Formats: sequence, C-alpha cells, structure tokens
Amino acid sequence: MMSMSAKSTRVMSWRVILAASISAAAMASMEARAQEAQASGAELGGGLEEIVVTARKRVENLQSVSSSVSALSVTDLSKRFDSDVRDFANSSPNVLIDDTQQGPGGVAAIYIRGIGVADVEKSVDPAVGVVIDDVYLGQSSGSLLKAIDLDRVEVLRGPQGTLFGRNATGGVISLSRSRPTQDLTGKVRATYSSFETYDLQGVVSFGIVPNVALKVSGAYNSSDGYIFNRTQDQPGQKSDFRAIGAQLLVTPTDALELSVSYDRQVTRQDPSQLHAITKATDLFCAAYNYCSPSPGVPISGDRYVTVGNAPVNKSARFELDMAIGKIKYDLGGDFELQYILGYLKTNESINQDFDSTPQTLYHTDRPARWRQITNEARLVMGGTGPLTFVLGGYQWDSRYTINLKNYIGFAGAPLLTSAQDVTQTTQSYAAYFEGDYKFTDKLKLTLGGRYTHDRKSTIVNDKTIFIYGTTEEVNPVVTIPPSLAAGNIVMTTPVKASWSKFTPKVSISYNFTDDVMTYALWSRGYRSGGFNGRPATLSAATAPYNPETLDNFELGFKSEFLDNRIRFNAAIYLMKYKDMQQDLDVPAPGTSTGRENRTINASQADLKGFEAELTARVADGFTLSGNVGYLDAKYKNFFGDIYSTGTPVDATFLKIRRAPRWTFDLRAAYEREVGPGTLFLNAELHHIGGHELTFLNNPNVRNGAQNMLDASISYKINKTMISVFGKNMLDQNGWTIGYDVQNVWSYAAPRPPSAWGVAVTQSF
Repeated sequence: MMSMSAKSTRVMSWRVILAASISAAAMASMEARAQEAQASGAELGGGLEEIVVTARKRVENLQSVSSSVSALSVTDLSKRFDSDVRDFANSSPNVLIDDTQQGPGGVAAIYIRGIGVADVEKSVDPAVGVVIDDVYLGQSSGSLLKAIDLDRVEVLRGPQGTLFGRNATGGVISLSRSRPTQDLTGKVRATYSSFETYDLQGVVSFGIVPNVALKVSGAYNSSDGYIFNRTQDQPGQKSDFRAIGAQLLVTPTDALELSVSYDRQVTRQDPSQLHAITKATDLFCAAYNYCSPSPGVPISGDRYVTVGNAPVNKSARFELDMAIGKIKYDLGGDFELQYILGYLKTNESINQDFDSTPQTLYHTDRPARWRQITNEARLVMGGTGPLTFVLGGYQWDSRYTINLKNYIGFAGAPLLTSAQDVTQTTQSYAAYFEGDYKFTDKLKLTLGGRYTHDRKSTIVNDKTIFIYGTTEEVNPVVTIPPSLAAGNIVMTTPVKASWSKFTPKVSISYNFTDDVMTYALWSRGYRSGGFNGRPATLSAATAPYNPETLDNFELGFKSEFLDNRIRFNAAIYLMKYKDMQQDLDVPAPGTSTGRENRTINASQADLKGFEAELTARVADGFTLSGNVGYLDAKYKNFFGDIYSTGTPVDATFLKIRRAPRWTFDLRAAYEREVGPGTLFLNAELHHIGGHELTFLNNPNVRNGAQNMLDASISYKINKTMISVFGKNMLDQNGWTIGYDVQNVWSYAAPRPPSAWGVAVTQSF
C-alpha cells in the first residue's frame, strides 16, 4: 500500500508537470496577445540582443537550444568587472563557484544543481567541466580562469555526457575568447581596488599580411589580499599574477582556417590562509587549547584574521602553459571538418599550514605536476535543412605526479615528517554523435550518444619517516625506512583499472510560434571511476572506486515576446544519481598521519527543482533581468561506514554538500546620453541559500543564506570609459570551503569581503 508521503510526492510531481504544461500553453497565448501590442510596445525602444552560443559545438541561437543554457555575450561582459570564473556564477541559476583555498593558482569548487567537486587532489575528476576555446581542463587547480579577453561565457546545466563526455555530470562552463582581426583593434583596462589590488590587462589584434592576423594579450595583478596574519603581523594573502598570450589566425583560402594559440601564466602567492575551527572535544582544543570562542567562530576570533605560523613570503607558485591548435575546412554542402589539439601543463609548489595555529601541528609540502593532451575531430553539418548534426571522435591522455610531505606535530613527538609519491595516468577514447531532425517547421527531434572508454593507473610509494626531538627539521632522533614502517605503502608496479560507458540523449521540441518553444529532454552523464590520491593504507591505494552515472529528465520552454523585448526561459528537472562519488577524511590507525582521504560511492541520490530566467528591455536604455533556481537534493538508499567505525549506517539523513535550496539573481542596467558621452549604471543582487560544506554536515562550517550586492557607475566618451564599482557591498562573509578532520579539527576559508575600485578602459 502506498504511503501518504509517497502519494503526496507523486501528486506534487504531477502538479509541477501540469503547471509547466499550462505555462507553456499560456506563453503561446501571451505571444499572440504580444503581437497585437507591438505597435504600442515599439515606443519602448529596440529589442534584446540576439545571443549566439556554441553549446552543442555548432553556432546556434540560444533560444533554439532544447536544454538549459545561460550565456553572457561580449556586450554583457563589457559592463561587468569580473575577476575570474567565480564571478560568472550569478549569471545562471543553481550555480555555486568558490575557491577552496587549498592550493596555489585558484582551486575551483564548481557546483551546478548540487553536483560538483571541492577537492584539491588531481586524482579526483571534476564533475563540472571548464572548457576554454573548445579545450576541456581536467583538473580543479587552475580552473578559476581569469576573466581576460573573453568574448562569450556559456553555462550548460545538467549532464553533458553526449558532447562533452565524462566528468560533465553537473554541466559545463564554456569560455570563448576573441578572434584575431585584420584591422588594428584592442582594449586596455587598468584597475585599482581594495586591499592594494592593482590589475592591468590588455589585448591587441592586427593583420600581419593579408589572410594572416595576430592577437597578443597580457595581464598583471598584484594584491595584498583580504586576510591579515596576526602571528606574522602582516598581510597573509599577498599574490602576484602575470599572463601573456598570443593567437595566430591564418585563412589561406575561403574554405580553410588555421589557428594556433599559446598562453603562459605564473602566480606567486602566499600559501592560502585557512582558519582552524574546533569543538571542545577536538584534539586541537582539548590537548593544545586552540579552541573556537563559540561555535562556528575561528580560533582567531575573526574570519579575516589568521594565526598560522607558515611563512607569508609569496612562497607558493603556480605555472600554467597552454597551447591550442585548430583546423577548420569547409567541405561545401553545409559540411565542415574541424580538428582541435589541446595541450596543458601545470607546475605548482606550496607549503601550506592546514592546522592554522601558531604551532606546526599539520603542514604539508605539495609540489605537483600535471600534463594533458587532447585530440578531437568533428564533422559538422549545419544549414537550414531538416537534418543538422555533429559527429566526432575524442582522445585524452593525462599524467600527474605529487611528491607530498607531511609535517606533523600532534603525533606525540615534537615533529614527525612523512612523505609519499603518487603518480596517476588516464587515457580516454570516445566517439559521439548528436543530431537534430525537423519533421516540420515546428517539431524537432534530437538524438545523441557517446561511447567512452577510460583507463587509469596509479602507483603510490611512502618514503622514510623521520622523528625529531625539536620542532626543527634537523638531526632526527628516529629514522624509519618504508620497509620497516607498519602500514607503509610500497608498490613496485602500477595498479590499473578501466571502465566503459554509453551516454545517450533524447529530446523533442515544439515551436508554438516562431518565438515560443517547449521541449522535453532525457540525458545521461558519467564520471569515471578512479583511485584515491591521498591513501594511507595499501587497500585504499589499490582498490578503485566505481564510476557514477546521472540521468536527467527535464521539461522546459523558451520564449521571446513584445517584439523581442522580453525573453523568458524556464525548466523543471529531476536528476537521478547512481553510485554518487563522495570524498571524506577517515581515520587510518597505525599509519604515519593517522588519516587518509577516501572516495566512496553513495548508493543513490535524487535532485529535482526548477529554474527560470527573465530579461526585459523595459525602456530605451533600461534593462531588467534575473534568474531563480530551486533545488531539492536528497540521498536515497545510502548505507555506508560514514563514521569509520566499521559498521555501515543509514546515511540518508545527511544533506548533500553545496546544494542550496534557493538561488536567485536580480540585475538592472541603465544607460543614457549625458553631455558628450554615455552614462552606465549597473546593480546586481545575488542570493545563495543556506547550505552544507562538509560531507558530515558539520554545523561549525555551515553557510547561512548570503546576499551579495554589486554595483558600478561608468561614463564613456568616445572609446574611453571610467568606472567606479563595488563588490559584495553588503559585506557577506560566508565560508568558501569547509573541511572536517574528524575529532582533530576543522578548517575553513571566508568569502572575500566588500571591495571598491576604479577602472579606466581604453578601446581602439
């Protein structure tokens, strides 16, 4: 017999579906009435800018794509003061992006509809793909790309398993940069803002000879940061960023286009400043008296003051080298052949104070290297015929090595050091297809599928353990080689595993009018299995965890009316997770650190909700826009040893991390001719609902609701613009990362506080 709660859930689901259907029909009716009102509406000025996207690896109008996509055009981007990928979260509902502060160069925690990863280890594949100029970045470090020379930003919500493959279960953030031009064009922006932050970036493009154009870009950023280190008595978050880039575009014939680009970025910064947050029963409080003054308050008493004892002399370093090569050949008859080669290499080093106390209780030295090579070939059929498609093949090869060293002061001795070398490789091969077929001008069917085969290997070796009689790393009193240490990991050959998966997609769309479309979608996402990257035991090092899969069921509609002065898009969705991967810290008795990080597979989870986006040209020069997202994320049938007691328990009571129930964004933009130039006013309020940051829902690092207000005033004369702006003007100080080391301590890092700045932009 069906329970009352099950009945209620089913009734509610049918009500939501019925409401969506009624809304779609109502939009069609509104369109008819809107056409009658066009004459009077013409007094309000021109329509909205058409937004072109490449979300499906071909050029399309945003309104014709039968899935949930948000986009920022070059016009939108020119009015914003974005620093990096984090600032794009507000452009789309149900998106949360933070810097985990666990490594140099910016370690991204990107979540879409409650799906993502917030781990620094490169062994943990991202769940949201970051793509720049058609090249997917396979690690979280360096994924917080700076907002330099961007032409378009697209946020694809929901699994993108057909066109983007593995590790895009939550979605994709796609960034596109400007193309070189034959005419001399360019832009330079200089900015000064709070915390002694100086930013200079520029791009120039010109023709070398006919059919050959070059674009050169550069950027410099220096900041003292918003964290003060009381122990060192100086700013504790200083950074220095430099970037150079170039792209060469060659068009020897009308049919052939060749391009190659190279980018190098170097970041020197203080090791990230974290906060120790402890309970009375935690080791750091009970044994060392580093206790939080009250629940949720760091031991320093201030979220923007730290007391760590690690050096703050820009000793952390992150280097990125990226090269992209592309060939496009027009075969005629609406066919185009494309090839994309991607190469990415990063090199990083950091000695980080994770304990965040005036003593050396737990520090790590983490030099790491990453290299990835991708090859992709596509056959694209465009045109206006009934059939359009993209057919492709994809190859991925990556390798990373970390030489981890731990400095432990809570193991009984004044200082114990242990080291571990980890090398992991991944090879992946895929073939994919996605095509549209128009039965009529109104009815369209989309079919797609991707077959992926992944192979991974890992080799882990612990090094000699040293025990010192003082806190100085000199004259060890005890030396324990790996062969004698209990529980040490010694591997002579790599362990390997492989997985294969088919990820289909089916959608059908119907256009009530030229401007009102509704669609139904089913798509599947897949994230590869893998090996733990921070094991302390041989079993954790050699036993792979399983892949995860996600099925997305979605109903949506897209519409424009009042002579294209109002754009309204909405969708409801249900996503069903299987073998959801979750990472957590667990005890590892008898090992040098006493802890290890493991990835486990939660059995099932359901994520459902709705999203809506509205943009309205209210009057000539005045635009209102916004979005809202609702998310209900819950574990289902989850039994696991979450407390490391050896006994599995029903864990469905836990809340899924970084899954706020509500997000919304409200924006207003106004421009008017004033004197010899144009005045621009922009304001934006971004809301993130309360959410958990840790797997076990530690209330001490839980985020309450946050409301971030940004605003700017700009005045432009000819090609010169002067701007004054404020970010997070309500000074919201939520946590961007929270991590539990069970029964020892927890650490966290705060969101940037309010900041003010002035910018001068010169175009030519």
